[in-house]
Amino acid sequence: MGEIDGRPCRLTVCRGCCCGTRKKVPGVDHKAQLARLSAIDDHAGRTVPVRTSKCLGICFQANVVVVQPSQKGHAAGGRPVWLGEMTEDGLLDALDDWIFDGGPGLAPLPDALADHVTSKDAKKPKKRKRPKKAKAAEKERKAEKAARPAKKGDEKKRRKKDKGKKGKRRKKK
Repeated sequence: MGEIDGRPCRLTVCRGCCCGTRKKVPGVDHKAQLARLSAIDDHAGRTVPVRTSKCLGICFQANVVVVQPSQKGHAAGGRPVWLGEMTEDGLLDALDDWIFDGGPGLAPLPDALADHVTSKDAKKPKKRKRPKKAKAAEKERKAEKAARPAKKGDEKKRRKKDKGKKGKRRKKK
């Protein structure tokens, strides 16, 4: 079997509800990015097939690209590699170089892409909860503020606000 025989690496690019949109990933030319990915060639000079997917399901890591190994790379143990947050030109260059060198199973993953490896089962990170001490301190601040004597302007604002509420109640009856 010659070196150019077999299937080349393939790319699946998410362009669904979040990936590829200015709303989710502002400041990225998504059409140019897709064109750039579509122009990638492997070491044998074959253009790497690119298909777009409506949604790959890990929207919090938009833009997502899945690199399928070539036939030769698969035979060598290569498996699909999911890459998230592929929003910079430097990352696309690293991806291009990696595929040119052989891709999954044939070439080591470039350092530039290592922090972007994810999986289809990735879970959105949960927001950090504030420590209980911070919550207690906030309650104390609110209590202190309520206990402070009101300023002249504050009393007028409070009366005006209360008067507005009474007027609304009358209208409801």
